Amino acid sequence: MKNWIILFISLFLSTLTSIAEWRDGDIILQETAGQQAEVVKLATKSNWTHTGVVFIHQGTPMVLEAVQPVRVTALKDFLKRSHRGNYQVMRLKDPSPLTQSSISKAHLWAKEQVGKQYDAQFLWSDNHLYCSELVWKVFQSCANVELCKPKTIRDYDLSHPKVQALIKQRYGSVNRLPLSEKVVAPSDIAESPLLEIVDRPSKKG
Repeated sequence: MKNWIILFISLFLSTLTSIAEWRDGDIILQETAGQQAEVVKLATKSNWTHTGVVFIHQGTPMVLEAVQPVRVTALKDFLKRSHRGNYQVMRLKDPSPLTQSSISKAHLWAKEQVGKQYDAQFLWSDNHLYCSELVWKVFQSCANVELCKPKTIRDYDLSHPKVQALIKQRYGSVNRLPLSEKVVAPSDIAESPLLEIVDRPSKKG
């Protein structure tokens, strides 16, 4: 029993240390639940269905995320939404683009995005944003870093009936889906050669 208590305390302290070491610009990938999450998994062949970027506010990690609407969420609340406790934190291998100037610019950029509507059609427009688009654009706009090469909608597997059903729900018809639309999925960010994993307490996506 004593050994189990020691192990629990050790794991708890290691988690606190990990969270305390998170930095401005860290990216959180998350497995979530729900209809859209299931469709994203089917289309991208990955468990990662949501993502956000960490901002340190008065010493506290917060997460900028595109949900409805775009908002800043307390880290603990963000992590509570992780399906099966599955999330992963990634960081630029080369931190040099994250200068004080680019971080300050990113904070200002983030404030401008808060309140924007979630983009349920996954269009590459700044008027509405979806999660991985927001993460990609904050790095590109503020640090001149392209985390990955954007794909097009046709690059994903759209064949599953559940994927087809959501397309019809969002666009009215499969024929109205803009197949050449530029898009970035959470899985694309997870596979970025510019990033490395710095915290992964759960299973891999």
